[in-house]
Amino acid sequence: MDTHRIRRAFASLGPGLLYAAVAVGVSHLVQATRAGADFGLSMALVVIFACLMKYPGLRFGGEYAAATGKNLVVNYRQRGWLVFGLFSISQLFSMVFIIAAVSLFTSGLLQVALGFETGPVMGVFILLVLVAAMLMTGHYKVLEKSIKVIVVFFTLLTTVCMLMVVDRLDWSVSAFALPPLDVPTILFIVALVGFMPSPTDASILQSLWTVARAESEGRRASKEESRFDFNVGYITSCILAVFFLFLGTAVLFESGVEMPADNAGFARGLLEVYTSVIGDWSYYVMAITALCVMLSTALTVTDGMTRMALAIGSESLPEQDWHSDRYYNVVLIVLCLAALLVIQTLLQSFARFMDMTSVIVFFIGPFLALLNHRAIFSDEIPKDKQPGRIIRIWSIVSIVSLFLLMVVYCYYRLFVSG
Repeated sequence: MDTHRIRRAFASLGPGLLYAAVAVGVSHLVQATRAGADFGLSMALVVIFACLMKYPGLRFGGEYAAATGKNLVVNYRQRGWLVFGLFSISQLFSMVFIIAAVSLFTSGLLQVALGFETGPVMGVFILLVLVAAMLMTGHYKVLEKSIKVIVVFFTLLTTVCMLMVVDRLDWSVSAFALPPLDVPTILFIVALVGFMPSPTDASILQSLWTVARAESEGRRASKEESRFDFNVGYITSCILAVFFLFLGTAVLFESGVEMPADNAGFARGLLEVYTSVIGDWSYYVMAITALCVMLSTALTVTDGMTRMALAIGSESLPEQDWHSDRYYNVVLIVLCLAALLVIQTLLQSFARFMDMTSVIVFFIGPFLALLNHRAIFSDEIPKDKQPGRIIRIWSIVSIVSLFLLMVVYCYYRLFVSG
């Protein structure tokens, strides 16, 4: 492939790269690193399982929007008020926790990178003021253009770090064996799957971004373009998830070093994982790079969740002009204040809060995957634009597997741990 074709293919990437920016956040820098630090390579199969099982449900969002010109929220409303009402309540609840979780870790990196210390609530307040100001004044568009460069640079940097520690890992078959499935391990696996490589509701963001891009370009993406765009972002996020697990295993597993319980301390500890591999000189380089990655995640998540809330409002009360800047700004402020309130009232420890948020999105995930499956294989999608038989079977297996894991979690939570 010549240079011109490479540049053209890279320029065509849109919602898929935005997906990667959303995915490479809490799930990777926090949950995957913790998985390697606490369990070693034994969680590698869990990460791979999560990436495989989440793929169909996440992919269908962009494909549905490309085929119909509509976002997934419209399809959910077509399923009836009961389905739409349950979806809306669950999403309005979970989106606040997702914004809170992303903001909590990003604010920790912000403190480390800029060299100041404050409490978690004040740190998140400062970050959300910054995020809201950038989104309201349109500065996010500038950052959106740089997201591709940030994601590529961070991917290369993480790959280099992983290659530098690869000889420290135990590659024996026994190292990949799952640990005994006691209650704490089951709970951690569910928390890991919940955010790995991203929550399933990212499929809705994919559909919203795909529709927005089609409106701006005056044409819909083809099935092949939509699939290529998403696959690039998804495969990137999955590879990085495994790499972060490797880094956590190589540097922290059996080292006796525990990651701090607060958000800023965890962020500092994560950066020390990198500097222990690359060298002390790289600390602030990594701090700024990781901050850019998480800031792009915070911006894309907050913007995406605001758009999702507006889409829910648009389907609930279509007579209102939900696409106006006024509604966008009001909903954005309400979600930020709600996320701040959640942290103020529920934060006991950074790790526990991340696990709680992961479990919430895990429980919602299988239901969204089922709705997305029904959407992409509905009568409104022409047969030639529907996924093939293999993906259809893959999707069904994924949905059943995620529901079974939910049953296992409920059993251990209600009957074994009690």
